[in-house]
Amino acid sequence: MLKFISEILLSFSSCFSRTAAFEYFVILVTGFMVRSDSLGVTSVIRDLALNPKVYPCLIHFFHASAWEWDTIFYQWLKTTARHAPLHRISGRAVLIGDGTKRAVDGKYMPCTKKMVQESESVSKQEFIHGQFFGAVGLLIGNLTKIFCMPLSIQIHDGDKAICGWEGDESVSHVVQMLRDGFRAARYFGRCLFVLDRYFLTVPMLEEWQNESKQHPDLIHVITRAKKNCTAYEQPEEYKGRGRRPVKGKAVHVHERFHSAGASFTSAELPMYGGNKEARYQSWIYLWGQKLYQPLRFVLVEYEAKQVILVSTDLTMSAEDIIIAYACRFKIETMFREFKQQFGGLFYHFWTKAVPKLDRYRRKNSPAPLSLVKDTEERARIIRTLKATEGYVLLASIAMGIIQMLCLNYGDKLSVSSFRYLRTSSQQVMAEASMIKYLGRNLFRFMAQQDGLTITKIIFSRQIPAKQEDFDRLVS
Repeated sequence: MLKFISEILLSFSSCFSRTAAFEYFVILVTGFMVRSDSLGVTSVIRDLALNPKVYPCLIHFFHASAWEWDTIFYQWLKTTARHAPLHRISGRAVLIGDGTKRAVDGKYMPCTKKMVQESESVSKQEFIHGQFFGAVGLLIGNLTKIFCMPLSIQIHDGDKAICGWEGDESVSHVVQMLRDGFRAARYFGRCLFVLDRYFLTVPMLEEWQNESKQHPDLIHVITRAKKNCTAYEQPEEYKGRGRRPVKGKAVHVHERFHSAGASFTSAELPMYGGNKEARYQSWIYLWGQKLYQPLRFVLVEYEAKQVILVSTDLTMSAEDIIIAYACRFKIETMFREFKQQFGGLFYHFWTKAVPKLDRYRRKNSPAPLSLVKDTEERARIIRTLKATEGYVLLASIAMGIIQMLCLNYGDKLSVSSFRYLRTSSQQVMAEASMIKYLGRNLFRFMAQQDGLTITKIIFSRQIPAKQEDFDRLVS
C-alpha cells in the first residue's frame, strides 16, 4: 500500500524546480490522507509527528514560486489515466461537473462575494459571503463500488479583475466548466460530461461547438432540461421560395409525457444505487434561441418523478443517457467527503492587499478588486489565490489516492477490525474507513519499508525518536 502511494507521489517530482518544494508536497499530501481533524496545516504536523519548526516551511510552500498549479494538475491527469480504473458508459469515460460554495468570514480573502445559497435546510442562511468553486470529477470503480474522483476544483467566480491583471479571458462559470471538461478529456479519450440542468444554456452549447471543431467527438454533454423547456421540430423541406427555414414547429417538451405516454418503453435500469423501474421515450429536437442545436431529448418517469434529459450525442441510446445522468449524484457525495473527511475547503489564506470585505456593498458598485492599482499589491493577491487553489488541489490528490486505495485494497481489509460501524459495510470500504486504517498503520508501514522515498522524506522532518520506539513499530 505504501509503495503504491510512493509511486504516485514520486511521479510529481518533475513538477517542482526545487527538491525541498517537492518534499513538502509529499508531506502535505500524505498528511491530508491521514489527518484526524481539519484544522489546517497544524493537523498535518500532529498526525505525522513532524517537528513544529516545519510549520513556517509548510505555509510558505503554498506561496512558493517553485511550482505552478497547471503543471501539477496535468501530472495528476496523467497519473489518474495510468492508475485509476475508469468507469465507462457506452465505451466512454464519464466526467461530472458541478459547483460548490464555501462560506468564509475572512475580511481579506480574495474572490469573496455575496451569493445565494440554494438549500432546503432551515439551518442554512439564504445569503452568504463566500467563494464559489467549479469542480470536475471522474467516475472510477467497478461493479461493486463507484467513486467520483476530483480532478479540478478552482474558483469560478469573483476573479474577473484578477484574470484581467494576468491577461486572461474572463468567462462565465458555465463556459469555464466546459473548458475544464475538455482540458481533462484530452487525457482520457472519448468522454461523457454529465452536468446539472443549470448548465443547459446557449453559451455552453456554443462553446461546445467551438471546442468540438478542434477535438471532434471528444466530449458529449448530458444534462437536464427545465420543465418549461421549449424545443423545435426539424424544419420542413425547403421548396426553393423565400428564406430557408432554420426551425420547425415549437414543442413544449414536458407535454409529451401526456400526449405520447402510450409510446413509452418500460425497463428496469441501474439508477441511484439500485435497479429501478422506469418508463422513457426519446426524440431529437432543435434547442436554443438563434442556435437551434440538434439534441436528443429523453423523457423519463420513475418513482412518480418526471425528468427531461438532454444529450448532444444523437446516436446514444436512451438507456445509457439515463444511466449516465443517474451517476451525477456521485459528485454530491464527493463534495461531502471532500469537505468532511479531507478538509479540502478548510483553508485560511488572506492578505491585506485585498480591499476589506464590505458586507453592505451595493449591487451595482464596482468590484473591490478592480480598485487595486498597485502592482505589488496585485502580485500579493495573485499569490494568495494561488495558495488557496493549491491547497484545494493537494486535498483533491489526497482524496483521489485514497479512493484508488479503496478500490485496490479495500476488499482485503476488514473494517470491523479497526473501526466500529453500526451497519455492515460494503465489500469496498469508503474513504473515511481507509483514512482511519491508514492513519493507524502508516508509521508501521514506514518502519517496515524505511528505504522508500516517502518514508525518508517524512522521517527527516520528524522529531528524532528513541530506538525502543522504532523497535516497537517494527514488531
